[in-house]
Amino acid sequence: MQDRWNAFMPYPDANVGHAATGPLSGLRLAVKDLFDVAGYPTAAGNAVLLAASGIKTSTAPLVQTLLDAGARFVGKTNTDELAYSLLGGNLHFGMPKNPRDPDLIPGGSSSGSAVAVAAGLADLGLGTDTSGSVRLPAAINGLIGWRPTHGSLDIGALRPLAPSFDVPGFMTRSLEPMAAVMSAVGMPEADDRPSSILIPEDVFEIIDDAIADEMIAGLRSAAMPIREAGSIGSFSLDELALAFVTILQKEAWESNRALFERSPQAISPDIAARLLAGSRLCEEEVHEARRVREHFSREIDRLFGEDAIVAVPTLAMRPPRRDAPPESHATFRSACIKLLCLSGLSGRPQLAFPIAGSDRRISFSLIGGRSTDRALVNVAKRLRFE
Repeated sequence: MQDRWNAFMPYPDANVGHAATGPLSGLRLAVKDLFDVAGYPTAAGNAVLLAASGIKTSTAPLVQTLLDAGARFVGKTNTDELAYSLLGGNLHFGMPKNPRDPDLIPGGSSSGSAVAVAAGLADLGLGTDTSGSVRLPAAINGLIGWRPTHGSLDIGALRPLAPSFDVPGFMTRSLEPMAAVMSAVGMPEADDRPSSILIPEDVFEIIDDAIADEMIAGLRSAAMPIREAGSIGSFSLDELALAFVTILQKEAWESNRALFERSPQAISPDIAARLLAGSRLCEEEVHEARRVREHFSREIDRLFGEDAIVAVPTLAMRPPRRDAPPESHATFRSACIKLLCLSGLSGRPQLAFPIAGSDRRISFSLIGGRSTDRALVNVAKRLRFE
C-alpha cells in the first residue's frame, strides 16, 4: 500500500486472518497502534515502548471481534505519543498529513486512523477516545466519529491513558458502515426515536454565530421536537473542562509514571510537561474534580431521563495550521476540550458527523443516554446534514 499521508506505522506486513463472510465483509480496517495485533509490535507512539514491545502473539479482543465479523486488517496506524494530545503530531514518527487540507493539523490522537479513512486507504478507522481523540480528528477530516458509551466495548490488550475516560472508538466516511460496526460489536438495538433534541445555549454561544445558526437550522429540519435550555448543567463549561483536565492529568501520570521515571528523555517535551503537571496535583484538587464529575453526571442523567438527545458542535473553532506556533495549538486544544469533555465526564455516547453543503468542514454532534449509541445513528440519518 502506498501511504503518502504517513497514516500507518512502517511495520513489516504480517498475516492477520479474518472471516470470509460477515457483517463487515469487504471493509478494510485500520487499527490505532495502541491495540495489540498478533504479528505486530505496539508502540503507542513512543520509540522506547516500541523497542520494548516485541512482536505480539495475540490480538486485542475488540480487534478480533471485527476480524471475525469479516473486516480485513490493513495496518496499524500512527498516534500522538502515548495518545496524549489532540493535535496529531508525533516527534518520533511524524505528523500524518490531513488529506482534505495538508496545511492543517490532522487532529489526534487517533490521527493515523482518521487520515487512513479520509484518504480512502481504509473504510473503518479504529481509534481511542479519552478527551476527544476520535471525535476531533473525525471532525477535522470530514468523517463520522463515534465515542461509545463508556465501558460498553472490550478494552483488553489496549494501552491505557486515563482509564475512567478511555474508550475505543471508530471513524467512517458515512453512516452505513458505522451502523454496521455498532451492530458487529454488540451495541443494543435502538428503541423508538428520542422524544426531543435539546439545544444547550451556553454550548452554542462559544462558537461562531453563523455556524451555530446553520446547525440549529439543520436540527429543525428533522421534524423532531426541539427544546432549548440555558445551559447543559449547573457548572460552566470552564469549570467542567478544568475538572476533566485535572482527572485526565492525574490518571495519565499514573498510567505512564513507570515510563517517565525510567526514560524521561524518551518522551516529547510537551507530553512530559503534561505528565509532570499530573504528578504535582494534590489529592484535594483531584477529589474536587471527581465531585464535579459526579454531580454533572447526575444532572445529565436527569436530562436523559426525559429521553432526550443533546445537540452540540464538535469543535469550538477552526483547526490551526500544522506550522502554527505552539500557542495557537494550545488555544485550539483548550477551546475544544470545553465541548469534548461533556461526554467524557458523563460517560455518554457521542456521534460526530459533518453537515452537508459545508464542504464537510463543519462537524455536528449528538450525545445520548447510556447505551443509546445506535439511536444516535438513526437520528443522524433523519437530520438533513449528511
